[in-house]
Amino acid sequence: MKARKAVLLSPLLLIAACREDTVQVPAAVDMTEDALGFYCQMELAEHDGPKGQAQLDGMPAPIFFSQVRDVIAYLHMPEQSHAVQAAYVQDMSGADWSAPGNWMRVEDALYVAGSDAVGGMGAAEFVPFSDRAAADAFVSRHGGQVLAYGEIRTGDVLGAAPAAGETTPDSSDISARLKALGQ
Repeated sequence: MKARKAVLLSPLLLIAACREDTVQVPAAVDMTEDALGFYCQMELAEHDGPKGQAQLDGMPAPIFFSQVRDVIAYLHMPEQSHAVQAAYVQDMSGADWSAPGNWMRVEDALYVAGSDAVGGMGAAEFVPFSDRAAADAFVSRHGGQVLAYGEIRTGDVLGAAPAAGETTPDSSDISARLKALGQ
């Protein structure tokens, strides 16, 4: 009888042990009026469009990003000082560009890339949606394509990407600027 109880209890003990190893993912934090963008150090409230945040291991508060493209770029860079526990973006399903929606996990969003939308810093944006129909409707109005997080490549966010209607300067223009700075 004791051996039978032990056999029946063993799976329950294993399940209980597994539950203790579960890592708690920190929840998204609401931005305050004085929240600053990690890269630009500008007040986020002054910029329209969806934002991003990353919760870092050992840090008391998240770092915020003035546009979604920036948080995705941060996640693609291997040389960060702290491990990322969780990252969030603001859902644009049913939201207005001047009042983005609720926070959602970066990996749960669908992104419209290559549209005419520009983020808070005036650069091309990856617009996050929780709802596929809302993402498709955005593509119909603004162009672009819908991508899952896993489909976004490092070059998509770290490469030079001109904003909608912007042209990339050629190398002679850059050389002329550098030469002018040296005088």
